[in-house]
Amino acid sequence: MHFFNRNQMLLPIALLTTTLLLACRKDAEEVVELLTNSEAAEIVENAVTSRSAGVAMPAEEMAKMLEADLGDCGIPGDTSFQRSSTAGPVTYNYLFDLNWLINCNNLGVPQDAQVGIAGNGTFNTQRWSGNNTAAGTLTFAGLNPQATAYTVNGSYTLDGGLSGNLRKIDPTLDVEITVNLTDLTIRKSDRFITGGTGTVVITATNGRGRSETVNGTLVFNGDGTATVTVNGFSYTFSL
Repeated sequence: MHFFNRNQMLLPIALLTTTLLLACRKDAEEVVELLTNSEAAEIVENAVTSRSAGVAMPAEEMAKMLEADLGDCGIPGDTSFQRSSTAGPVTYNYLFDLNWLINCNNLGVPQDAQVGIAGNGTFNTQRWSGNNTAAGTLTFAGLNPQATAYTVNGSYTLDGGLSGNLRKIDPTLDVEITVNLTDLTIRKSDRFITGGTGTVVITATNGRGRSETVNGTLVFNGDGTATVTVNGFSYTFSL
């Protein structure tokens, strides 16, 4: 006759219970997305819009500089400017350095400008705060007097720390954001962005070394807004 050992019966149950407890005790941060699609879209907004000193700000400032004083063909120019805002829900404080070189045709008529951008600063919005350094290389075409708009191509990268205030476990991340601009058009008369597209790459790393890369696309709508799309999620924001 075979007798069941009560301890033998209890052992598998104990092992299953232990496994379930360990799974439940897993740090909540390990089971939460490092970066959601909507959060990635908001990070792109902060990197682009002039309201948080994104790439639109130095691009528009450069358009102003070119319209006011083109300088001489082939002779480098440079300037620095500081911008800050302490009113409303969005604040920022940034310092930018711009340098440029005007290229002319054989008749001495300006054609385009190679522009370098360097910057650093801080910003705060209702949901994000950050500090970063910025570096960009842009080409401004359409410098000839007949053109009514500048066309801008190139890349712009921000690198720094970013903290969110939007969920139970707020993300605190080291983030690098690269914005690649294609045929961004800036109207000369008022420096209004009227069109263009772009791509974005976000690489975020948390304090535990976990890293994630997110890719997205940009469309500048011509009405003072831009739309970013990340993994099928689209978000429109004001420039």
